[in-house]
Amino acid sequence: MKRVTATAIGTLLAAGLAIAAPRDAPEDLVKRHYSATWESAANWQDWHPEATHSIAVQMGAGAPDWEFSYAVSEWESLPDWTADPKFMEAMQGYEETGRSEATLTVSAEGSTRVITAQTQVNYVWGTYQGVMTQTDRFDIVTHAGQSVIRSLSSTYDYR
Repeated sequence: MKRVTATAIGTLLAAGLAIAAPRDAPEDLVKRHYSATWESAANWQDWHPEATHSIAVQMGAGAPDWEFSYAVSEWESLPDWTADPKFMEAMQGYEETGRSEATLTVSAEGSTRVITAQTQVNYVWGTYQGVMTQTDRFDIVTHAGQSVIRSLSSTYDYR
């Protein structure tokens, strides 16, 4: 009887610890984000239910910067900006030719883990060849015992 009781108590303690412990390290969450596609169900479960994504494109050369933000929960209902003729015309001749591995920097702001990922992207745009710096800031919090992305701010710097 003592063995059965001890086994039951041990099982309950282990289950409690497993439930209370975060499933993933924040760095793993970011790495999974870069390896997943937007359509991937595994990627969507990594987001907080009220997560936001902000995007800033810095063009330089006198062109205006472009910024927008949306709730990740509204992703599927956003307009298809790739169908916009002005966008398609502006992107005519643009092609990424290489991308570096993201360099991660980890810090904390209170209970939020902040991971900044920086990537260098080689591109050709018409006859111009250049390097764009992509900087993604992930704010990661714990929700229901799991690390999730609360917000993502992406900056694409072509200057």
